[in-house]
Amino acid sequence: MATALQRKLLTEREAAEYLGYRPATFRQSRCMGILAGTKPPKHQKLGRAVRYDIADLDAWIERVAKEVTA
Repeated sequence: MATALQRKLLTEREAAEYLGYRPATFRQSRCMGILAGTKPPKHQKLGRAVRYDIADLDAWIERVAKEVTA
């Protein structure tokens, strides 16, 4: 398991870019609870800031890929 120093937390804009979405689409998906026909990636609230762990984004990509091929 990664320690806090090893974990890379991305901003909402960085996470959207990482997954290939516009930041507005990504923000809306978090509020609506759906992105690409499935539950959006896990996020963390740090005060008013929203952050995404890159490991959670990678896990989301894998989950979506499995759903598409299934």
